[in-house]
Amino acid sequence: MGEWKIPGAKAGRGAYEGYRLTVPKLILRYPDGLFGVALLLLRLSYAVIAFPALARLWPAPSITVPIGLGAAAIALALVSGFGARAAALLLAAVLAIGIGSARGDLIWFLIGCTGGAVALVLLGPGAWSIDAHLYGRRVIRLEPRSPERGGPG
Repeated sequence: MGEWKIPGAKAGRGAYEGYRLTVPKLILRYPDGLFGVALLLLRLSYAVIAFPALARLWPAPSITVPIGLGAAAIALALVSGFGARAAALLLAAVLAIGIGSARGDLIWFLIGCTGGAVALVLLGPGAWSIDAHLYGRRVIRLEPRSPERGGPG
């Protein structure tokens, strides 16, 4: 059998550089500071958009209660930041579907709102969210283990 080449402490500088260039830094997953405030404002803005977006899809007055409950669930998820990416993705889908039935300048407004919701999906909820507290910043160290801790000797 051949010998496995596993990068570790004995690997050269080239292996580290190749790894560093291919693996993104996870520290920006939940940005704070002004970026976090901007994401909080974006989440709050799209929470306000949730009800009118859902009401456009089903204009029948008999289905107002389920629309209100769905909009409240999306808005609560966006405001709290719990499942914010999934809620923003659902809102983006609803807004994209609403583009088909829109007329006039409302089409451009819905296209802009859809783009913003997709941006929220890609950026994440920010540091001031429940998701950040549950799955927040974690440090992963890629150092070899010592023999007394169960690593290779």
